[in-house]
Amino acid sequence: MSRILMVYGSTYGQTERLTRRIADLLRGAGHLVDVYRGDQVPEAVRVEAYDECVVAASVLMGHHQRYVRDFVLRHAGTLNARPSAFISVCGASANAPWQAQEYLDAFRRETGWQPRLARSFAGGVAYTRYPWWLRWYMQRISRRKGLPTDTTRDWDFTEWGEVDRFAAELAKILGPVPGRSVSPLSA
Repeated sequence: MSRILMVYGSTYGQTERLTRRIADLLRGAGHLVDVYRGDQVPEAVRVEAYDECVVAASVLMGHHQRYVRDFVLRHAGTLNARPSAFISVCGASANAPWQAQEYLDAFRRETGWQPRLARSFAGGVAYTRYPWWLRWYMQRISRRKGLPTDTTRDWDFTEWGEVDRFAAELAKILGPVPGRSVSPLSA
């Protein structure tokens, strides 16, 4: 059993759903998992007290959330010193995997973090939660790419079976670290 910290960035909720699903599957495999939104990690949480760390962020307008990037920059040394994984949630994953890979690679270059696993998953289009201008913009992009343009509902493109397989892979790779009994909260 390992203590795993999961930190995520989510603008319209898809990355949070994905992160919480992976956390539940890791818990089911016997791991202890704490999940925090990247801009709401309590000051008392000590990243170095965890055996592993999983970071997830979504791509919107070509960039991952700044607060997730800042979290990784602050803790890059600690993240590089232990097993870790990065999950990028990106609409381009479904129809332009090379673009999704470029976003993932850019994040790693910007932060200096080299996670053991890095994966990109397709997200969704949350038309009903977008402001009017983003709804209009995303509808144009969707039309150009042959994706759904009905703005009266949200569209989920995540391949949840792939997410489950990734979580199973994580559960196997992120194993116990001998002799670790440090509390994740500072004294």
